[in-house]
Amino acid sequence: MISKKDFERAINELPKKIPSKSGKAFYSGFKLVGNILHFYREIPHTNWKLDIDVLYFIYSKNKFINTSIIKAITKGRVNSPSVAILIAIGCLDIEGNRL
Repeated sequence: MISKKDFERAINELPKKIPSKSGKAFYSGFKLVGNILHFYREIPHTNWKLDIDVLYFIYSKNKFINTSIIKAITKGRVNSPSVAILIAIGCLDIEGNRL
């Protein structure tokens, strides 16, 4: 498990474009403002916001993470991109196991 500082650094270093876990969607345009990560889904073009403090909390408290786990905690719609981001920054494997 990585520290909060390393987590934030990895978020800031996200590639310009990342795939969803299934590879059917892509997210890009990442910009961190305070603790809110702004980005968009490419097709259809929809804007998203994600609180990285909440994402780090989920990451730090769960050894397995999927969209259902995230939805239960956030009550929001950022389930699929949250998993994709955790995979992209090396915090989850493709099966959802915390690294």
